[in-house]
Amino acid sequence: MELRAPETPVDGDPEEDTAAALQRLVELTATRVTPVRSLRVQYRLLRKLGSGSYGRVLLAQPRQGGPAVALKLLRRDSVLRATFLREFCVGRCVSAHPGLLQTLGGPLQTPRHFAFAQEYAPCGDLSRMLQEKGLPELMVKRVVVQLAGALDFLHGRGLVHADVKPDNVLVFDPLCSRVALGDLGLTRPEGSPTPAPPVPLPTAPPELCLLLPPDTLPLRPSVDSWALGVLLFCAAMACFPWDVALAPDPEFEAFAGWMTTRPQPPRPPAPWDQFAPPALTLLQGLLDLDPDTRSPPLAVLDVLGDDWGLEGDAEGPRDLGRLSFEEVAEGEEGGSSLEECTDEEEDGDPR
Repeated sequence: MELRAPETPVDGDPEEDTAAALQRLVELTATRVTPVRSLRVQYRLLRKLGSGSYGRVLLAQPRQGGPAVALKLLRRDSVLRATFLREFCVGRCVSAHPGLLQTLGGPLQTPRHFAFAQEYAPCGDLSRMLQEKGLPELMVKRVVVQLAGALDFLHGRGLVHADVKPDNVLVFDPLCSRVALGDLGLTRPEGSPTPAPPVPLPTAPPELCLLLPPDTLPLRPSVDSWALGVLLFCAAMACFPWDVALAPDPEFEAFAGWMTTRPQPPRPPAPWDQFAPPALTLLQGLLDLDPDTRSPPLAVLDVLGDDWGLEGDAEGPRDLGRLSFEEVAEGEEGGSSLEECTDEEEDGDPR
């Protein structure tokens, strides 16, 4: 079943729109969740890759053979079954695109968790590569063009990712020859009612930051365009441009003041003046304060062959480039195998 934006065919009967198609797919998938007493029945659990309020992600080796996978576990006492199924179904529907993290196999259910497998990105997420300095220009372009293609793919199917940030960009090699957008937990059909972020986020656009509960706005692809612009800045500068896209944040006020002054000053405020004119034009479009005139993600293609004014060689971060596959795979959360851990890591049933 393909998710797509609403259309009206020639005969005048409206086709099933994205929201309805996704709901129907969730209902069908609900009958196909496989109950297991423990994930260890199907997988050898290796180590924890990450964790959050949602649950955790584990590196796992299928017992029947094949490449290692990333198992996403969602706690059943804190995540609705429908929320889990929606994330799984969206992931399966969009896995054909290389810029989106593939969801593998079928959904599982243990006594404590919902779970599903995704492809494993051995170099972790983009934020790890940005701990000390921004990426060289070639790598910034590689990252942004791949994400632009992934977002265009989602938008063409009536979906909005709504959580584009460095933590959710998975990296498959040290030179970013392939990156993929992951974590579809907030992905919703276009038009879904969307509140302000529960906490200030540097990636949220001003139209959402301005909302006061219980007000909402229809979710639009322009939310992803804004976040892509912020991510481009992050990839180049290794920091966010502001804490929140609202006054009185001084960095945002300086940027917004430059964007709205007419005639526009020839030079933007620091650090935006470090970008060459083609990259600055792209950023102005993606970070347009008016969501109605904000550029789509594929605007990246218009300036991809131009000089963006970013420094650095094309070899990428030397420290990461020297790591072996095993060192990268172990990551910052490495340590003892989960096979040696207790119930705290998983459901604790015998192997």
